[in-house]
Amino acid sequence: MPSVLRCGDAMRIAFTSDVHIDHHATNQLVWQEMIALLKDLAPDVFICGGDVAAEETQFGLAMMALEQVACPKLFVPGNHDVWVQKAGWVKRGVTSQRKYEQLLPALCRAAGVHPLWIEPYVLGQVAFCGSLGWYDYSLRNEALDAQLSAADYRRKTFQDRVWNDGRFAYWLTPATPAGTRQRLSDEAVTMHMVQTLSQQLQAVQTQVTHIVGVTHMLPFRSMMRYQHDVRADYFGAFMGSVRLGAVLQACPKVSLVLAGHTHRQVTVQVGQVTALTSPVGYARQWADATPLAVAQASLRVIDFPMKERGL
Repeated sequence: MPSVLRCGDAMRIAFTSDVHIDHHATNQLVWQEMIALLKDLAPDVFICGGDVAAEETQFGLAMMALEQVACPKLFVPGNHDVWVQKAGWVKRGVTSQRKYEQLLPALCRAAGVHPLWIEPYVLGQVAFCGSLGWYDYSLRNEALDAQLSAADYRRKTFQDRVWNDGRFAYWLTPATPAGTRQRLSDEAVTMHMVQTLSQQLQAVQTQVTHIVGVTHMLPFRSMMRYQHDVRADYFGAFMGSVRLGAVLQACPKVSLVLAGHTHRQVTVQVGQVTALTSPVGYARQWADATPLAVAQASLRVIDFPMKERGL
């Protein structure tokens, strides 16, 4: 069965992320099994923390499958969800901003899924606030600063390592009078995400007793695991931002943060905040586990607010 955090009579939150249904046919089977589990579990709310599919049709079908689940469904996108994989689409105006602000919200709403990064969701005395987040290299392994520069991270290639956001994420500046647009810096994207998340938190904090933050990117350094190898830790710079964590911690009603992006299950305590991940990940990471076993392992259930912690 899914792993459960219990604390008596409380709101039951089911959570997963990084479903990647476009990665392998087995990922689609995991999603089907998870939906069956959710139907039996009947949580008070289900949250998916992003990275469902880069292609809009596949994304929309995955959201439509959630129509079988009766509870409120909340979603924040991951970096894969805002990818634009064909240069011709960019020329026609399909950018990561357009996907994030228009296309993905429309697909979610058509399936009865709440786009949490567009507006908060209030359920009783609990508000949910969300963002994709982004990265500004603040979660990098700082011990490697003598070997890896900011330019190395901005390039998104190092030796044989390629971070595919450099190929497919198109966050663009406004058009010049000549009609040209440049890519925004990762720092600029991060600041925009942090600001909009802060605005959500401010909008709901007087309305509720508790706030749950949901980000795709990691918000805390303690959620990282470094291997202290320059090639292995290169990707760590692209895992999130301490600024996301700072804005969440600055709101005293935030006591639970759900994140994605990493394909490891994590639980950390940072001040008053419990931060969790519960990803599906890639088929090659599951060894010989069945789709049902993967769905059970990656669907995390939290009774909130939590008075006891541990799996």
